[in-house]
Amino acid sequence: MEEATESLLLEKSYQISYELFRNAFTAFQKRFVYPKTYLVMAVLATVAGIYAYFVINGSEQDRPVYCMVIVICLMLCAFQWYNPRKIRRNLMIAVREIEQDCYRLRLYPDYLEIGTLLPPEQNELAGDDDLFDDSPEEDFSGTRIYHNKNLHVIEYPDFFMIYQTKTMFYAVPKTVFSEQEREIIRVHFSRKLGKNFRQN
Repeated sequence: MEEATESLLLEKSYQISYELFRNAFTAFQKRFVYPKTYLVMAVLATVAGIYAYFVINGSEQDRPVYCMVIVICLMLCAFQWYNPRKIRRNLMIAVREIEQDCYRLRLYPDYLEIGTLLPPEQNELAGDDDLFDDSPEEDFSGTRIYHNKNLHVIEYPDFFMIYQTKTMFYAVPKTVFSEQEREIIRVHFSRKLGKNFRQN
């Protein structure tokens, strides 16, 4: 434990506001969800356009089938457009319930730890802490993420986005860091991650 403490580069506790998480999740969707969504929509729109041509220039007997294909393509396009927005809306409703949660980031030379600060258990014997002048320590439930080729960090104007896969990310607000601490983070991730660290 002492060795880990000595190698600790930076430690910061923070909260994530509703607005910041909304901005972070929107940025995450724009980077990883919308490109695929727009590609699928483009394919569906192309298929619908082809069958629209057949409706105009094809045989009258096959027109009902062509129209059905067009309707299906348009419905799928609408679903592709609506689904990411529905996911974001439902997620933001849940975020309201955890907006006051506290998190902690610990930065080490070869990995980082990020997770939730759990409030200490309430002592049933009132006055014990006052008697011994010893407040209970905060519990930390976190994830250790090593600096490897799968780790990516993107610096946005208001937050750092940390992710390993394209389905989950962590947002760390920049306002909790001093400018010197932000520079420590930039230099550290630039050296450890190379092109996997980007400034947006």
